[in-house]
Amino acid sequence: SSSSSSSTTRSSSPTAPSPGTPRVATSRRDVLALAATALLASKTLVAPSSSTASVTASSAFVDTPEIRAALREALVANVVKTKAPAVLRLVFHDAGTYRVASNDGGMNGSVKYELSRPESFGLKRGLGPVLATMDALRDTPAAAASLADVIAAAGAYAVELTGGPIIRVRLGRVDAVSADPENRMPAETLTGEEQRAHFARAGFSTREMVAIAGAHTIGGKGFGEPYVFDNEYYKTLLARPWADATKSKEELDMASHIGLTSDKNLATDEPSLEYVRKYAEDQGLFFEDFGAAYLKLTEQGATWR
Repeated sequence: SSSSSSSTTRSSSPTAPSPGTPRVATSRRDVLALAATALLASKTLVAPSSSTASVTASSAFVDTPEIRAALREALVANVVKTKAPAVLRLVFHDAGTYRVASNDGGMNGSVKYELSRPESFGLKRGLGPVLATMDALRDTPAAAASLADVIAAAGAYAVELTGGPIIRVRLGRVDAVSADPENRMPAETLTGEEQRAHFARAGFSTREMVAIAGAHTIGGKGFGEPYVFDNEYYKTLLARPWADATKSKEELDMASHIGLTSDKNLATDEPSLEYVRKYAEDQGLFFEDFGAAYLKLTEQGATWR
């Protein structure tokens, strides 16, 4: 399967085509880039990862302003703020199966075949709004959108809805027809070193891993407001309230429920702490890096039309 991805820039200007891109695809990209109200257009634009490449002619054919407008309307109608954390979690479970060595897994809609797995408990809460969005797309220009595309777009919209960066996802993924391999989700008890090794197998650097972990800032895990996407996750990791010797036993018991064990372990992993500190100090940098990592997450391993 292919893992090529679309370009995203910091401005609304059209991206120059790469060598060999057909003129018809360039024209469509120009029109798409100029659509100021298209899906997830640019309040905060996200730089592409180093693995990004230009859209192919076949992908441009299924990605038009009309399709994006219809998808946007369906997302707004069906994804509510209280479901945003669950929708974002669904993205990671669908896309997080990618492995560099075997070049399989990734964002392909296979999560619908994986709901009985132990690590998938609760995913139906995020899948519900996505399926409602797909149902709303019937008889619209976006009727042929794949489940993988809608999951990727819904996750990006969930981030936007809760105040995070606006991420313009590429469209044109092909859905899988069976489940991805098992045992590819990270355990909730991994040490920092184990987390870095796990994400490296999926092609992510330590910086990208720490940026992705910031998604836990929403969802009621104790990192600030449950429906506000910000950098409180990193500020809390630095504060380590679960290890504050000045707190009472009752307060420490309460703080122990903040986040997962793997979250707490990032706070004592020096390679990870470098980026925890950066994002705690600079929310804009976190937004930029999260957006780039999100694009990479949702494009690696995908098969494109």
